[in-house]
Amino acid sequence: MARETTPPISRRERRAQARFDRPAAPRRHVGRQPARPAWRSPVALVSVAAVLIAVAVIAFARPATPGGGADLITPPTTYAIGLATGDVLGDASAPVVIKLYSDFQCPACRTFVTSQLPSLVREFVVPGTVRIEAHDIDILGRGSPNESLELAAGAACAAAQGRYWQFHDLVFWNQGRENQGDHDAAFIARIADAAEVDRAAWDTCFANADTRTPIVAGTAAAAGAGISSTPTLVVNGQAMVGVPKYDELAALIRQLAAPSAAPTGDAPGTSDAPAPSAVPS
Repeated sequence: MARETTPPISRRERRAQARFDRPAAPRRHVGRQPARPAWRSPVALVSVAAVLIAVAVIAFARPATPGGGADLITPPTTYAIGLATGDVLGDASAPVVIKLYSDFQCPACRTFVTSQLPSLVREFVVPGTVRIEAHDIDILGRGSPNESLELAAGAACAAAQGRYWQFHDLVFWNQGRENQGDHDAAFIARIADAAEVDRAAWDTCFANADTRTPIVAGTAAAAGAGISSTPTLVVNGQAMVGVPKYDELAALIRQLAAPSAAPTGDAPGTSDAPAPSAVPS
């Protein structure tokens, strides 16, 4: 009986057989990827960054206030002995008189005091050309205590001791926010100390409600004269509302101080306005 032979298989068949005999690899389960949190989306991240930048800009833009224990800013303007009498600054015979209507909480008044008053004093007050008469009025105060009124009362008590302008400048150089409690009794007392007043006398004056009566009356008189915005400068009867350009103010002063200029006068309705910072006897 003839021996049965197995026919040889081809290479292709061997590869196919090998694939068939190879154990199957475990199948990897591909699960659904977790959704990205909404806050990590590009739009959300850009929005958050924009908000943070805006907050930083606002924080840097807001004037610093010395609340709490922060040091007060020392104004650069100094006043020679004899230059000031109460809330009046300059020679009584000066040919140009500026009636300065201000609210201690007014940001524009702060701009005038910090950027122009030093030059005005140096260039015109000290040589005897200009006399400045301060009128502290309350047009911005809200609530109780009324910060504008209280600041003006503090200035009035400083004026009684010949320290008005030191107190005045310290308030404006350290001005806080309007009607937010930045100018509380503690702040005003710190200003008084920095102005080097006699604190016992100043405290008695400040605690007296009658100290505020001339300020209220002066505010009403200013309103009756048409003054509704601060700062308002009445220069020999000519009203300049807002912060003037210094060059224009200086040019007006020189014109009014010229020998041919008309004598010093008051704006209609302002000559009889009482000085708000006068302390009642």
